[in-house]
Amino acid sequence: MRKATAEDMRRIERLAVEQGESYGALMERAGQAAAEWILREWLESRTAEGVDSLVTVVCGKGNNGGDGFVIARRLAAFAQVTVVLADGEPTAEPARENYARLPLNALTVLDYTQEPYLCSAAVRQADMLVECVYGIGFHGSLSASMLPLFRQMEAATAYKVAVDMPGGVNADNGEACDGAFDADATLTFTAVKEGLDSANAGSVQVLDIGIDADIVRQVLGEKAITEEMVRACFRPRPLDSHKGTFGRVLLVVGRYGMAGAAILSARAALRSGAGLVTVALPRSIYPIVAAAVPEAVFLPLDETLEGDLTLDAVGAVVARAKTADAVVLGCGLGCSATVAQLVTRLRRYCTCPLILDADGINSVTPHMLVEETAFAPLVLTPHPGEMARLLDCTVDEVQRHREEIARRFADEYGVILALKGYHTLVAAPDRPLMQNETGNPGMATGGSGDVLAGLIGGLTAQGMDAYFATLCGVYLHGAAGDRAAARLSQHAMLPSDMIEELGGLFLNIEK
Repeated sequence: MRKATAEDMRRIERLAVEQGESYGALMERAGQAAAEWILREWLESRTAEGVDSLVTVVCGKGNNGGDGFVIARRLAAFAQVTVVLADGEPTAEPARENYARLPLNALTVLDYTQEPYLCSAAVRQADMLVECVYGIGFHGSLSASMLPLFRQMEAATAYKVAVDMPGGVNADNGEACDGAFDADATLTFTAVKEGLDSANAGSVQVLDIGIDADIVRQVLGEKAITEEMVRACFRPRPLDSHKGTFGRVLLVVGRYGMAGAAILSARAALRSGAGLVTVALPRSIYPIVAAAVPEAVFLPLDETLEGDLTLDAVGAVVARAKTADAVVLGCGLGCSATVAQLVTRLRRYCTCPLILDADGINSVTPHMLVEETAFAPLVLTPHPGEMARLLDCTVDEVQRHREEIARRFADEYGVILALKGYHTLVAAPDRPLMQNETGNPGMATGGSGDVLAGLIGGLTAQGMDAYFATLCGVYLHGAAGDRAAARLSQHAMLPSDMIEELGGLFLNIEK
């Protein structure tokens, strides 16, 4: 199992609830498991020695605070327990329910916003300090109102336990802000979080709260795309095969000055084994591409004086897409309102998987990808710059939060996403987030993405599920790059060299 991000954990809990669990039951079991660990590992021996222990549980307004209320309730019979509300009464519903269940005759509840001095004393005098303020939900920095409380917890001499994540530490990358809780032990649930490599976590204990192991494996299962996975996606070709057996892929690609993109994507689709490859392209580059790719069929399209596709061209593409098994759109196509309209119409009327690359992505906004009548899979293959434009953020932000962004975008817009770059990520709703480990820096050159788009389109047209076609595409693309680099060097290799290496890869698959 790999480590979990915050989004992974939310996804695990959501799937558990969909299978009949409740958030309240999960919270109760989490708090119970943490309380049992505290009792077994720390409190029981002190109680046996007759030591009257003071336990202060600091709770936030969200579900992590709800875990703390359960812990406090279950420890109240064994110690003097004080609950400190760090930011007033809870707002999350399961947490509110557990707050209402606190046995006020057996413990003390203080509100830091109303009684800061009493709360400070409870923190200062505690033998054990249990921090349940943020959990996996923290990002950024501590607020001006919260920082003094965390400073007081920092100065306390108590044994310090964080629940799920130390407050002030990012669950995805372990970045600790100023004043972050410095725990002696962190009690986390179900799986180790990515951010628990932080020095603030202390000794990390993973507690089981009864979530079905199959759900956890579904989300946190094998992360790397392997050769075995790719091999399993291919079957021997029947002896009575004909070109129709292996699908029809339609490539809407190229523009005046960008004939190379059309050539590379078409040649990659052909090398993937697709039965019939049709290239829809502007008339101005038809002679160039046709001479370079004689195996393809062509649909020349009308274009304006500026080089954009006309409305008649849009209609011609939509009509031809009705007979396709996969459509690839965007390689070297240029950004224009016509391209955006073409994406919208294909999204609405296309009955086969649609793969958007390059200008197919650059011509749209995220909300344009949402089409209520669409039922065919949509695959996006952005590089970090294109992803940043879609999200209206910086490339640096994309690179620092690649896994979180890939998972969230795929879930929110219902797409299959291949976020390209070092260790390309493949994300899809209700599928594991997968990482590709083939490839090398020699592939960082113009045209490499065109090869990938054509390859994914060709595999999809042959009947492979679009998600698995994307996994296989990125793996084979990277592996072809590794073979080209081994033969020619990373400096000298070209995208066309990668296409030539696909034959050797498929030869191995067929053995």
